[in-house]
Amino acid sequence: MANTKDFFHGVAQRILSNWTALKIAVEHGFGERDYAVELPSYMTETFYTNDNPTTDDIAGVLEEYMDNYFNTELDDNSSTQVAEHMCKFYRYCLEGNETIAIAEKEKLPALQTWILSRDELRQMGVREPIIIVNESDDDSESDEADEDVGNKMEDDDWVEVKPRRKK
Repeated sequence: MANTKDFFHGVAQRILSNWTALKIAVEHGFGERDYAVELPSYMTETFYTNDNPTTDDIAGVLEEYMDNYFNTELDDNSSTQVAEHMCKFYRYCLEGNETIAIAEKEKLPALQTWILSRDELRQMGVREPIIIVNESDDDSESDEADEDVGNKMEDDDWVEVKPRRKK
């Protein structure tokens, strides 16, 4: 592998784009999408600027990032699972196991484009989705619609991820 750092960054994007806790935090407005877009680069730098980071070290970095930028406290052990995957690929990169690294990358879920920057989306030929907000002059209609959405979410067995409260 000529440039392991670029390869690792691509793996980090793929892993993090499929991390449910991060995606939910962005979708529910606990933090800006730009912070999620920056996370793969931040994690790549974390790996490549520290000597032999452990799974616990990386899980701690992920938890701190989620707390600082998404006001979200993780209680589901997902940060450890994400850290384990990332550490595995980092070892492949350090050891020069290109064949294994590429084969293992292919086993990962596909990259979800929501985590890509505008430039990366343009390079891939993907247009960024446009979100149209329907603003009503009548607040009572809006409140009723919000209640319907809340009830539907409860009926569909959604799990609400709440932002961490500052003390």
